[in-house]
Amino acid sequence: MVYHRAFIGCAHGPINHQAQPHDIIDISLLVKQVVSQKTAELYEKGYSTSAIARQLGIGKTTVNSHLTASNVELRSHSNNQLRNNKKHKTRSIKTAPYGFCLVDGLLHKDPKEQSTLKLILKWAEQGKSHCEIARKLNEQKLKPRHALKWSQPTVGYIIKRHNDKQEN
Repeated sequence: MVYHRAFIGCAHGPINHQAQPHDIIDISLLVKQVVSQKTAELYEKGYSTSAIARQLGIGKTTVNSHLTASNVELRSHSNNQLRNNKKHKTRSIKTAPYGFCLVDGLLHKDPKEQSTLKLILKWAEQGKSHCEIARKLNEQKLKPRHALKWSQPTVGYIIKRHNDKQEN
């Protein structure tokens, strides 16, 4: 931090006067107090921490520090409070994952895709690579839902999704 010093009692400043310890006032504390006061005033007027930081030329972290030091209660839309107060949302499913279909917004096993899904998972458990699984599916003329043929990323995604589901 840069400390600013003001010279008191000398009309010409330090040029013609030898500064004495009693002539120098450290104004860094005064600047901090003014910034804290200005920060609190702007926040109470409804300014966001970003807007205050831009206006005063300081960082958002500094703004938050000044507000907490001034015992100003932060509004509920601050990032820290949002992270702590998040409610778990139920996920909306737009497209059913491979092996399933949507009926009235609920997932159900798709009998046409379940046999292929079981085959993919069986080969994965046997240690076959995603590329090798895709090749075998294409050789057996098994078609994916939307593409013309199976690809390594699609097989990898299906296996990853299944493994993630097993962990939860």
